[in-house]
Order: sequence, then C-alpha cells, then structure tokens
Amino acid sequence: MIKVETVRRELEEIGEIKGFADLRAKLEHLFLETLRWGNPQGMREFQLSAPVSQKISAVPVAQASGLPVYLVEWPDEKLPGTTARRAVQRALAPVSTEHIACYVTKDYRQLAFTWAHRRTDGRIELRTLPYEVGSPARTTVERLAELAFTLDELSSDKFDVNFVIKRLENAFSVEAVTEKFFCDYKNVFDELQKRLFDATQDRTWAHDYALQLLNRLMFLYFVQRKRWLGKNSRFLRHFWESYKRSGQLADSFFERWLDVLFFEAFNKKFHGGYTYFPDDIKDALQMAPYLNGGLFRRNQLDEKHCVKLTDDFFSILFDEFDSSTPGFLERYNFTITESTPLDVEVAVDPEMIGKVYESLVNVTSEGLAERDRRGAAGIFYTPRVEIDLMCRLALVDALTNRLGEEHKPILYDAVFAVDAAEKEQADQAIVDKNLWPDLNDALRKITVCDPACGSGSFLVGMLLVLDDLQARANKILGIEETPYERRRRIIGEQLYGIDVMDWAVHIAELRLWLQLVVETEIHHGELILRPLLPNLSFKVRCGDSLVQEVAGINFGLHRQHLDIPPALKGKLTQLKGEKQRFYQGKEEVKEADLRQKEVSLFREILQHRIHQKQNELAGLEARLNQPKVQLTFADMDEKPSSDRKRELEDQIAMVQAEIDRYREALEALKTVQDIPFVWDIAFVEIFEGESEGFDIVIGNPPYVRQEKIAPPNLSEENYSPEEWRKQKALYKEKLQRSAAMAWPRFFHLSLSSNKYRKLDGKSDLYIYFYFHGLSLLNPKGSFCFITSNSWLDVGYGADLQEFLLRHSHIKLILDNEKKRSFAQADVNTVIALLSPADDKNENGLENLARFVMFKKPFEEVVSANTFKEIEKVNDRLVTESYRVNARYQKDLLDEGMIDEDDDEESVPREVPNKRRSKSSNLLIKTARYKAGKWGGKYLRAPEIFFTILEKGKGKLVRLGDIAEVRRGFTTGANEFFYLEPTGQPAPAGYLHVRNGAGWEGLLEEKFLKPVIKSPREVRTIVIRPEDLRYKIFMCHEEKTALKGTAALEYIQWGEKQGYHLRPSCASRKWWWDLGIQGAPPIVLNKGVNDRHFVALNSCGAFCDQQIYELTLPPVSAQLIAACLNWTGTAIFWEQYGRRNFGEGVLWIAVYEASSVLTLLHTALYKVQQANLLSAFHRLSQRPIRSIFEELGFPLYRKRRCGHPEHPYEHMRPEDLTLEQVRQASPDRFELDAVVFDVLGLTNEEREAVYKAVVELVRARLEKARSI
Repeated sequence: MIKVETVRRELEEIGEIKGFADLRAKLEHLFLETLRWGNPQGMREFQLSAPVSQKISAVPVAQASGLPVYLVEWPDEKLPGTTARRAVQRALAPVSTEHIACYVTKDYRQLAFTWAHRRTDGRIELRTLPYEVGSPARTTVERLAELAFTLDELSSDKFDVNFVIKRLENAFSVEAVTEKFFCDYKNVFDELQKRLFDATQDRTWAHDYALQLLNRLMFLYFVQRKRWLGKNSRFLRHFWESYKRSGQLADSFFERWLDVLFFEAFNKKFHGGYTYFPDDIKDALQMAPYLNGGLFRRNQLDEKHCVKLTDDFFSILFDEFDSSTPGFLERYNFTITESTPLDVEVAVDPEMIGKVYESLVNVTSEGLAERDRRGAAGIFYTPRVEIDLMCRLALVDALTNRLGEEHKPILYDAVFAVDAAEKEQADQAIVDKNLWPDLNDALRKITVCDPACGSGSFLVGMLLVLDDLQARANKILGIEETPYERRRRIIGEQLYGIDVMDWAVHIAELRLWLQLVVETEIHHGELILRPLLPNLSFKVRCGDSLVQEVAGINFGLHRQHLDIPPALKGKLTQLKGEKQRFYQGKEEVKEADLRQKEVSLFREILQHRIHQKQNELAGLEARLNQPKVQLTFADMDEKPSSDRKRELEDQIAMVQAEIDRYREALEALKTVQDIPFVWDIAFVEIFEGESEGFDIVIGNPPYVRQEKIAPPNLSEENYSPEEWRKQKALYKEKLQRSAAMAWPRFFHLSLSSNKYRKLDGKSDLYIYFYFHGLSLLNPKGSFCFITSNSWLDVGYGADLQEFLLRHSHIKLILDNEKKRSFAQADVNTVIALLSPADDKNENGLENLARFVMFKKPFEEVVSANTFKEIEKVNDRLVTESYRVNARYQKDLLDEGMIDEDDDEESVPREVPNKRRSKSSNLLIKTARYKAGKWGGKYLRAPEIFFTILEKGKGKLVRLGDIAEVRRGFTTGANEFFYLEPTGQPAPAGYLHVRNGAGWEGLLEEKFLKPVIKSPREVRTIVIRPEDLRYKIFMCHEEKTALKGTAALEYIQWGEKQGYHLRPSCASRKWWWDLGIQGAPPIVLNKGVNDRHFVALNSCGAFCDQQIYELTLPPVSAQLIAACLNWTGTAIFWEQYGRRNFGEGVLWIAVYEASSVLTLLHTALYKVQQANLLSAFHRLSQRPIRSIFEELGFPLYRKRRCGHPEHPYEHMRPEDLTLEQVRQASPDRFELDAVVFDVLGLTNEEREAVYKAVVELVRARLEKARSI
C-alpha cells in the first residue's frame, strides 16, 4: 500500500496550481499514478446547470471497473453543502449511479471527495471526505490512501466493480474513523484525568473537569470551522503557536490564555487590556461570538480546585500525539454538519461529542472496564439509524392523531421521504388533498420530550426531521423564514429534554446550538451583539425524571389535571411568554426570577386544587347526610343503602387524602430553598396549559439491573457498604411509589393508607421510565422507546405488559434479527411505539398489537411503504424482509392469565387477589397476569411454530405438567465444595483432590459425589462419569460424628478461610451441609449456545446451578428424555428463552423451562415408543455436536477470517434438505421421524422445522457478532 505522505503531498500541491488544466492534471496523477486507477476512456465531460446559477463542469479524470471519478470545479470559496452535493449526484446519476465527485473550491484551498453509493434498498447514499490545504488533519489523507490498488489486485480475475465498491466502503467508512477517534480521545482523556487526580486526589472532580475541558476545546474546533474566530478556520492552532512565540512564562497557556478565551471573549467581557496578547489575537478575542450558553461560564468545577496544567499536555493536543505529528485535535477533520441517513461526512461531527460523553461519563474509578463503567449507569449511545426511524414513526403517529387516521398513508410518505424525488412526490400528494395548511399547523405545535436525553441525540434527530418538514411546508405555503430562524423556533417552542447528569444537559445544549448555525451565514456584527446560543435552561433541564420529591413529599401530580380559572390561565400564558423572551436572550429576564415564578404559579395551582377538592368534599358529605327520601336519581340504584353509604365514605376519605397531600406539597414548597426538578413545576405551561402533556415522548432510557439501581445524585464512595444498601433500598421504594402515583388506579393506590400494588422488585430501571414516560403524554400523543427486549419475556415484564394491554395500544414492537443496535451493551433491544395510556378504563383490550421482526438491517428495509404494508396486517405475514404477527390485546391478556392457586412462583401482593362471595362463604378463585412470551412467540417464532401448535393439539404438553424443574446447587462457596481429583495415589476409601482455592489433600470418597459443574462436561445425551471433571463435597454429618476424619479437618480449614460466614453458607444449620437430595434422572442446560440437548443422568451426578434438574418417575425418564431431544424442541427453547444478553447465549429460567412444550410420551403407540428408544440409544453413543453440524452444516473455524458472518457464512437454511440431515445424523433423523409421524407433519413441514432451528440459532449467534 502507498505511503500516506505521498497522498498528502499531492493534495497539498493542489493549493499551488495556476488554473483548471493544472488542477485536472494533478487529480489525474493522484488517481492514475498514485492510486493506480484506470483512464476514463469513453467518458465525456458534463455541463451541470444545477445547483448554482452558473454552469459548472464535471470532468472525468479516472475510473476503476467502470466506476468513474469526476472533477467538479466549484465556483465558490466554500465547499458545497448537502443540498448542492445531492443536486450534482442527481445530474450524474443517468451516466453512473456509483461515482466519485471531487469538488475543488475556486481558490483551490478546499477539496471534498464524495462517493455516491446505491444502497440495497435502492436509495443513494452520499459519503464525503473533506480536505483543506495546509491543514495537518490526517483523516482524509489516510482514507484516500485506502483507495490504492496493487498490481496483483488489478490483474486478478476478481477485480470487478463489486471489488471496487468494497474498497470504497472501507475507505469511506465512518465507523473506522469513529473507532480511531474514540481510542485516541480515550488515551488523551485518561492522561488528563490522571494529571488532575494526582494534583487533587479528587477522582470525581478529575473525571468531570477533564470531560469539561476537552469538550470546551472540541466544541471550539467546530466553531472555528465557521471562521468566527479571527476569520481563521484553524484559530486554536494559531492561538497556541502565538502563545509559544510570545515569550510568556512557561506553563501559563492554561491560566492566562485559555481562561481569557473561555470566560471573557465568549461572554462579551474582553476588555483588550492584556498587553501580552499579539494584536491579531486581541482583535480575534474582541470580535469573538457572544456565546451565552453554560459551557463558557465559570461553574463549580472551575472553582472547586486550583490546578495548573502544564504546556506539555497542550502539546499533546496541538503538536504531537502518540509519537507522531500533529497533536490529537489537529489530526482530525471536524465538521459542524451532523450526518443524516443518506448524507454522511467522514469526519468528526457534533454527534461525536455525544458519543464521547455517553462513553466516558461513568469513568470514576481506575481498573474498571469501560463496558462496566458505562453499564453502571446504563447509558449507551443510540445509533443514528434507530434514532431517525423512531423520530419518524413517532411523528407519523402523533400527526395522525391530530389530522385523522384517513391521512396516515400520505403522512407516512411525507415523513419517511428522504431523497428529493420521494419528497417531491409526497409533497404534491399533500397539495392535491389541500392538507398543507393543517399539516403545517400541526407540525408547529408538536411538542417533544426525551425524559432521559443524555447528550441530546433524540432532540437533534427530531429537530432535523421537523426542520425538513417545516422547510417544505414553508416553501409550498410561501412562508418566509431562514433556516436559522426556523430551527431556533423549533428548539424554543417544541423540544424538551431532561437528564439526571448535569453534563448531559450542557452537551445537549451545544449540539442543538451547532444545529442552528450549521448552514447559516450570520453577519459578523451580529456575532458579538446577539447571543447566538439561545438560553436553554428551561428547555433542557437537569433532574431526576422518575422521583419527584420535595422535602420528602412526592410531587407526581401531572396526571391530576383540573380546569383552572381564567386568571391562572392568564398567568400561564404570561409565564410562557417570559420563558420565550429568556430563551431569546432578552437581558431583562433573569433565570432566578423565572424559576421563582414557576414555583409561585404552581403554588397558586395547588391552592386552586385544594379549593376545588374542598367543594367536591362538601358535596359528598352533603349526599352522605341526606335523608334517604332526598337521594338523587344517581344515588337510587340497586345497591343497599349500607353499601352506598360505604362507597360515599370511601370517596370522602379519598378526596380528603388528596387535600391533605396538596397541603403537604404546599408546605414543602415553603420550607425548601433549592427545589429539585419536578415535572409539574418545570413544565407547568405544558401540563396545565391547553395541551395537558407532550405530543411525543421518545428516548433510550438507562438500562440498569435491579441490584444496581441507586440514587443517581449520590456517590457510592461517600457511604459505607451498609449505608449504601440502605440508600439503594430507599430509592427503590421511591421509584415504586412514584410509579403508583403516576397511575393510581392500576396500582390500586390508596392515599389514605399509603398502600399500593408494587412493581416486581426485579424490574430494570427502564421499566419505571415506561410508566413515567406514558404519564407525560397528552391524549393525542405518541410514545416511542428503544429498550432492552427483556420485558417481553421475563417475569418482571408482567406488570408493564398487563398495563399496556389494558390501558394503552401496543401499536408496534420492532426487533431486528440481523443487527444489534448497541455495540457497547450486552443487551438486545426492541423499539416500542405506544399510544397514550388511560387507567380509568380498559379500552386497550380492543386494540390490535403488532410485532415485527426485521430480517435485514433497518437501514436496508425501512420506508413508508414498509410500514404502510405492516399496518394492513391483522394476523400473520411473512416477507423476504420482515415478518409480522398481529394479536388482539384481549387475547394476549387471556394467554397470560393464570389461576393464583396454580402459580407455583406466585409472590404475596399488597392487593388481595381473592375475594369472598357476598352471598356465601365460598372463596372465589381469581386469576392474575403472568408475563407472556411475546418475544419468543410473536417476534422470533417462525411460521412452522404455529403449524406445530395446530397439529400438536392434544399431543403436546408443558414440561412442568409432567415433571418438576428445579435449579441445581448454589453452594455459596464453589472453591470449597467443588474438588478436582488429581490422580495421585490415595489409600483405599480416600481420593486425592484439589479445590479452587489452592488446597490439596485426601478426603473420604463417601463424601465426594460426581457433579456436573458446566454444560461443557455434558458431551453425550447419556452422561458418562469419565466426562465429569469435579466432585462435590456432600457431608450431612455434624462435627462430633466426624471426629478423626479428613472431612472434619477440611471443614475446619474452610472455616479459617471464612466460608462459613458467607450468606448462603451461614443460612444452613451446618454450613457445610448442602442438604439431602437425590440425583435427578434428567438434566437440562440453563444457558444454550449452539448445542441443544437434554441428557439422561444414568450415572447419578449432582448438578451445579448452571444446570437444571428434571425430576419425574424413573420409569418414564428414558422416554421423556428421548422426546425432549427431538430437534423441533429447539424451536420451543428458542422461543421461551431470553435473548436480552447480547453475547448470544440463550438463558432459560426455571419457570420458562417448565413452560416449554414437549411431546406427551403417552401419545405414542408401543411400537413408536420402541422405535424412539432405539434411536435415542444410538444417538447417545456419540458426542453431541453443534446443532448446525447435527443438521449437516459444517462450521468453518478459519482464524482471523474477515467475513462478517463467519463461521456461519456457508450456512444457508433455505438450501437444507431432509436427505442432508439423514446423511449427517441418521440416528437423529430416525428419532425425529417418530415425533414427526406422531404430529402428522408432511415432508415439507419437517424440512421447515430443520430450517427454522438453523435460522433461529444462527440469527441469535450472528446478531451477537453483528457489532
């Protein structure tokens, strides 16, 4: 491969050329000689009239396998923007869809290489590499060098257009640049954090300040691209070089130069009296843009410690990094344009700030893996494709709710239109329906909230989609508005975000501001007079979205909307106007004053609520005290007077409790100085105004497992372990109550007794965000979250499932079996599109829920037509790109209902689940909802799954109905209880063993039993003792009975190690006694990779908790084991197990294993039983192979294979045949045939079973490798 410096030299020489002919020769030399592309034979020059008023030429300079490279001399000193590049692409498309356009500005100082690439969905994607002559940035140079071909490649018979496109995909890879930037940023961040920590010993501050300083500097790298700092696009480099030449004291750059730039120049406070600044620097600082955002104001981080950063650190940023020049920040291209799905600039864009923040926000301790650091707070960056998809889905849904269901198809077309042709067609259709005026009005009124906004990715995504639609509306309706004015209005009136991390709020502000100025020219005079960054303090706020407490009083009041009098409505309107003036930067409006007005207005609303409730209370008391003859018609029903009296008394108690609660809230507001974030106070104009909530709630809430949930504003470092456990427990109690306050009827909240139904204690944090997010919507709103898919299948998802089924509309649940959304998180995700909820009724049961599994990456299949077709499905539909299962929510509820007495895992609830008949003393059984397997049945299940269910009626049975499934041992001290024979000689009756803690010695054989510690030890479907590596220490005798034994000495050794103090051990009567129990006849695998098996435990081994035990009558063990090893059983395991762990393992809980369907062995005739056992015996004589190998697909374990699907690249389920399976596994084929015959499956259906098993397992494992 050519040297990078050769490409750099040739690009730099372009800045010295004298005319177009010279320019053409230089580019021809670069491509033809240096990169070894071919001559553009037979290709002609084009005259392009668009996108500028004057004609421009597109001159062919090279080609490779017919893919041309055009030189476009751009008639401006700035490179073309997205719109112009797209116009050129359309002009060149008739000649060659795939091409490279090389843009060169008229001063020959800037270049851009844009590759137009046709995606698999037919859309054209533009990827651009920018370059500036004289810039030390290496990104474009390094990527262009990847386009060079070797002589061997050129002479290869594989050198075709597809080969060239693969090379272009690598060279124009955003992911490659992103990964390298992350790695370099991480190294610089670690170095800075270490310096700060060494100076202060304050780890949290060191982390936060390092992030703040680097983000300030990186932000300026974006700003300087606009030439707003000294009219220099490389101002910071010049600033640094000026310092080094100024003769100032060493190590004073941070204190005397950056300090002035940050806190004076950007805040209109630079007075010019600094004599040590050169004149050009003074001028630049005097004319610096007025940035009134929070990043360049002194804050607590700046004031907490006085630290001196030496010049050698800034040399890493500007001069030399990683033993090469230039420095870290100087070697990358920075662009202020955030990429869209079809227009990507291969450079560092503002989105990168968000990625860096969400990657490093939790780095608070040394030695903690990066994945674990992020996982501690559950923060993972949502990819751009998913963000764009979710924004468009939610917007279509919200607009449909406003404009009518009949307009939904045309709204899909308009909102999902990405390229110019799609937009033109959709816009004209709206014109034909005269819908633009109403659509424009709706687009301007939509309010959007992300309750866990992180760095603002969804806010930016929604801004881009809304901006595009409103720009199109303005054009058609003749509305005059600049892009800057339009985006400023959208941000100011329509976007809201909350995050518990203060830094997230600042990053979100910065990204929104950069979006304002991305393609906008602002007069230089305005830069220093007008605050360009609107004040977002009341738009993007810091706080806990879930726990709404002031002085211990819960403020989850926003579902309690009441009509307010005109006087209060007038104050609401006034407050809203003052917030807008503050947003616009009007200096007469102060933030502190507005915050006080928010509280004052909210206090008046509370007082009004008390007054209304007191009137309601008086009315109820009057009805209670009325003589019977004066009862109203409403009271005269069939209920006995005693029942009616009791109902009125209950209502009175409830209203009185509400009054008491409002009074407590009022009192809390009087005594607390610093009021934390409260939805009803912070957005009082939203919840008490006409809208009664947001139109769209969207986001990617944190994924935090229940045992990790902790107060987000507290640090574990400041508490003892016991105190921290108490803090976590207290916070979880607050979360439970806050969910009940949001939906009091569903959770049976009694304000007077403070009792309510509690969410499952194992709930992940994101479950609480579902309940709270839904409570933020207005009645015509739309809800869209991307979260872990675990709630679809696991027990703690039951509460959310039941709530949605009864009170909401599950419009879409989207999954993707081809590609995981998150590289950083070991979770698989789904996108949920839901309607507003209402727990006053159960209207949700009449709705149709749709579950969609995409078979291709979202970017390849998402379009308006896709979703219009999905909306038509009322049952099941399978296409090449996706499959849809539609089920009425009432049916889903019925499927999940179980009788309380039949639920072995039922846990006590605060709310009674049984009642007694009024007319008798009989106890009436009631059912409760237990989590349905929605992910398994309705997302992952292939069509053959439903065929098996239909033909297997009366022949299939739940495993839990014929056997008991239980977990193996949890010893509490594996290193004590599990021992490995060493093979050394031992006296009769003894065995020489070693444990995991390093102990070796003799133990009596009678206390050592075979044990299965890992599924890897199960090599055949009849367990062989010689395959088991460990023995388990099984001793049921007390110490006095063990006197003189080696076992007693071993127990005493264990006590010296402290094993007896561990919780599991200490809970036993004798800590070393695991209890008396027999070995199970059958064992199951808890975590499945690519081997599906159920094993007969004929050697009597015990089991670790990684293995499940199946207890049943011994007489039927062989037959049931044979039935469970039918290949089709794997389909049920794949449906019922959990895929939420992104590493590819299928985890199966005990109750899930109990729910798996298997063939009822009594449904077999005697001859079928004999044939099944015969095949099972033969199958047991050999090792269990990968399911792929069992079915005739060899695995290719090639080291360092670059194929994206390795080792599954040669596995094509669609090509599988029955003969292939018979040849690969005749014993399995014979066993399967018996079950197939019993179920009555045709040869085509048998083949479908095998194909489905391969596809399900491959999809699970391949998805884990997709990122």
